[in-house]
Amino acid sequence: MKKGVNIVITDNRNRVLILKRSSRSKVSPNLWNLPGGNVKTEESLEQAAKREAKEETNLEIELLDDYSYVFYYSHGKKENTKTAVYAFRAESISGEVILDEDHTEFRWVSKDDWKGLDYTPSAAATLSELFK
Repeated sequence: MKKGVNIVITDNRNRVLILKRSSRSKVSPNLWNLPGGNVKTEESLEQAAKREAKEETNLEIELLDDYSYVFYYSHGKKENTKTAVYAFRAESISGEVILDEDHTEFRWVSKDDWKGLDYTPSAAATLSELFK
């Protein structure tokens, strides 16, 4: 089973950073997502979360705890291909948001205003769990 990470980066107002995927993206174009991605073979989940946050947002993060939620989904043409996405809560410890080329915009969303956007399945599941 493949593994991925979502990083729930919060600010001092308890808002969560979300990123919009580019229209040119091969995966989930134009959908909102949390920072994150696939875990490389040699990485721990925690290492992947820190790397993906830095690559996608330019932020150095501190993980606040072990993963808080796991979302499983099937993908691809093979029926039995599954990915487990582990969601981590984190806060930024340095840097300012500078997006990579896979994303076109970012927003900080709260429990009151996160709905109404089109999200990737794992981001929607993670945010639903976080904001319930």
